[in-house]
Amino acid sequence: MPQHSSPDAARLRESIAKQEKWHIANAFTDLDVFATGAAIHNVRFHLADGQTVTPLAEASWHETAIGDVPAHIQNIGGEWPCVPFGSTANDSHHHGYGSDNIWHLEERTDTSLRLGIDYPAGHVVKKLARTLRLLPDSPAIECGLTIYVNKDCTLPVGLHPIFRLPQEEDAFEITPGDYGHAMTAPLDIAPVASLLGAHERVGATGQVLRKDGQHVNIWQQTAQLGEEIVSVFDSRGNMALTYKQEGFRACLSWNPTDFPNCLIWIANPGLGAISPAPHFQGIGIEPVNSYFDRNDLSPSGMPKSGVALQAAHPWSCHYRLSCQSLNNNGA
Repeated sequence: MPQHSSPDAARLRESIAKQEKWHIANAFTDLDVFATGAAIHNVRFHLADGQTVTPLAEASWHETAIGDVPAHIQNIGGEWPCVPFGSTANDSHHHGYGSDNIWHLEERTDTSLRLGIDYPAGHVVKKLARTLRLLPDSPAIECGLTIYVNKDCTLPVGLHPIFRLPQEEDAFEITPGDYGHAMTAPLDIAPVASLLGAHERVGATGQVLRKDGQHVNIWQQTAQLGEEIVSVFDSRGNMALTYKQEGFRACLSWNPTDFPNCLIWIANPGLGAISPAPHFQGIGIEPVNSYFDRNDLSPSGMPKSGVALQAAHPWSCHYRLSCQSLNNNGA
C-alpha cells in the first residue's frame, strides 16, 4: 500500500519534467516504462479475440505535480518493485529508495529492457536491477528483479502491481489461488477509511466481517468495500482477476518461495489521507515477503518475514503478468 511522506515539492516537479520514458512493443503487448521507480505504465494487451485490454490502473495526474507527495504517489498505478517493502528503519522512503528515484537504462531492445539504480552510500542495499521482457508468442510480460546488498541482511521485499477496479456489482472477481489463510489488517495498520473489521479472518469462500456487522465477500464484492488492506498468507504464487463485463482475465504469477504472502490493497477509493489525491481507484495485488507493509509489527511468535540477502550472492526473482480472453479459454 502506498503511503504519504514529505519530499521537496520543487524536486518532485523537476523530476516529473526530466523523467525519461521508454516504450517497448510486439504484436501481443505494448507498454511504457517510467525512469522513476522503473515502473511499467500504460500496459495494453492485444488478445486473440481481437480486443485490446488495459488491466492496470493509472492515476489521472501523472503529468501534473499534485503537491507534496512522494514520487510513487505522483506516478501511482502500473507496477514496480519495492525494496525494502513498506515502512522500515532501513529506508526513509515508504516502499524503498528505488520507488521514488530515477533508474538508468542499462540495455534495451524493441521488446525488452534492463534498468538499474544505485542506492545512496551507507544504505544496506547497494543496487537494484530490473528486467522486463515481452513474451514473443502470447500477451504476457516477464519481469525480473535482482538485489545487491552491501552486507548480509534480511529485508522485506515486495512487488506492487495495481489493477483497475470496476465499480459495477458483479463486474469483477478475484480468484486467489491456493493459500493458507487471509486476514484483514490489524487496527494500527488498517487505513482510516476501511469498512472491514480489524484483524478479521477471511472465510474459505471470501466472507469477512465489516465494521457494521454485515458480511461481505472480498473476492466478489469489492464494490462494497472502502480502502482496505488484506494479507493472504502462505500463497501458492498466483492470483487471477476476471473482468466479466469486459471479457478478459488478468493473471499474476510468482515463485511462492520468493514471496510467500500476497498483500491486497483495495483503493475504493484510496489515498484519502493525501488531500491532493483522494480519488484514486484500483486494487494492488502485491506479492510480498513481509508482514503487511509493517514488518516491524509482526506479532510475537510469528516467524519474521523477509528475504535473507547476502553481500556475496545477489538475490534474484522472476514473475509474470499476462492476460487472456474469456472467449478463448472456455470461461
